[in-house]
Amino acid sequence: MESNIPGFLINQMMPKLEKYCAFQERCVSEVKTKLTRLNVPREYWESLLTHLQENGFVNEERFTELFVRSKIRQKGWGPVKIRMELRKKSIADSMIDNYLSDFQPEDQNELLLSWLRKKLKTLTKDEPLKQREKLVRFGISKGFETGKVFDAVNKIIKAQPED
Repeated sequence: MESNIPGFLINQMMPKLEKYCAFQERCVSEVKTKLTRLNVPREYWESLLTHLQENGFVNEERFTELFVRSKIRQKGWGPVKIRMELRKKSIADSMIDNYLSDFQPEDQNELLLSWLRKKLKTLTKDEPLKQREKLVRFGISKGFETGKVFDAVNKIIKAQPED
């Protein structure tokens, strides 16, 4: 494999790429972006990517699993936003579906309700219609399906004590 890669790429670029991939989980599209920034000729990309994949530095499945898990747990993103971001990174829909299927609808609803309750506390006591509008926009921006957002907002507004 490495016989068709010039020595300077093996000696100079490969350690940089390995370090880049070891620092944080990466997907192929991110590595390609890095190769562009490093001005590596395209003719060597495939060989370099193959080396990184064969040596465990790049693994799309592992990347997708960790991306989905971290965006749910740390960022509180919904499935719509996660899917959109993974598509930007050229991850296959089948792989996205596989890992998003672990994000159960009940868990999605609980996460959405939690975010909306937090958001509601930060809103001024506007007209109920304005509050509802802000909550809906917020829920959709977090990446949840529109129908689920409306249902959750209605549930929270109904549970809110009347002043």
